Amino acid sequence: MRRALLVPCVLALLACTRGTPAPAAKAVSADSLRGMVDVVGSEPASWVVLRVAGGTRDVALDGDAGVLRRLTGLEVTVWGERAAGGRFAVARVAVRTASGVPAVDGILAREGQGFALVTEDGRRLPIARLPETLRSSIGARVWLAGPLDRAPDSFGVIADPR
Repeated sequence: MRRALLVPCVLALLACTRGTPAPAAKAVSADSLRGMVDVVGSEPASWVVLRVAGGTRDVALDGDAGVLRRLTGLEVTVWGERAAGGRFAVARVAVRTASGVPAVDGILAREGQGFALVTEDGRRLPIARLPETLRSSIGARVWLAGPLDRAPDSFGVIADPR
């Protein structure tokens, strides 16, 4: 009899306890979109949009404008939430291609005598031939297009080191 009462009491206690929310960087909404990043309008009234695959529509993106603008011309996946007015609030973004060439992004790190790209999921991808212009960007979030066992086809800095 006591065990029969114990289970509902424990469940009630758990239901009333507030859990610690996950860190914002790890929280990811189920909504995602894939497309090409573009900047439309003219200064000072310009905004970042995602030209959704298939070209049927553009979706205005809300988020870190500096990061989003640095991704102009790249195909990306964005995760977040749909917002009012057909906008999309970006929580996370990942580079997919640059000019049709598969790309990967992450934090640039020293790896022994060489370099590696540390992806969001923690993988350390060795970079065989890092371009000279990126060698001073340790700790920055960068993207590299093409196989990592040779010089990249193209590359860029997404966010400076923190």
